Amino acid sequence: MKLMFCQAGFGWRPQIDNPNFVGWSVVAFYEMAALACARAAVLSNSSKSAGPAGIWRGLALALCFLGVNKQLNLQTLLIVIGRHGAVAAGWYGQRRAMQLTFTLAFGLGLGLLLAWLKTRHGGFFQQNRAILWGLLILAFFVALRSFTINHGNQLLGLGSHDKEWAWALEIAGSTLIGMGAIHYSLSLRA
Repeated sequence: MKLMFCQAGFGWRPQIDNPNFVGWSVVAFYEMAALACARAAVLSNSSKSAGPAGIWRGLALALCFLGVNKQLNLQTLLIVIGRHGAVAAGWYGQRRAMQLTFTLAFGLGLGLLLAWLKTRHGGFFQQNRAILWGLLILAFFVALRSFTINHGNQLLGLGSHDKEWAWALEIAGSTLIGMGAIHYSLSLRA
């Protein structure tokens, strides 16, 4: 059965979005960092100290999702669904205000999530500063990407093809998290 999202005219279909060296490199960084976090979770579970295995599992899942999303471009599906909903509900003409509201709410939610994580797991982040910095960089990337998707790039003076900042942030954030996970795993084995 064909999904309605794949039908002609809906505006989205599953496909590889960044089939180039940089796109696949970013995916590789995400997935290597996810594997390092998964390894840290396994080692944390098996160590005698009560380790933060749940944090490592959450990081592994989030990084894996970001890597998959890098190629499938799932945020476009969300935009298309929202566009169709706006047309059906009759407020498509006010979409820019809704996009701004969504972007601000999304950024605020992301900030609150990071603040909660820092408060709830402050000791973990104190011991693993690279993880905190990597998360902050990736959160900044995701918020900025949301902003540019919703035409905020015009306010920043960025063209729609200025993507160098995006992959640089993605690689930097995932690398820091991956390095932090490797360092943590090595410290447990020492």
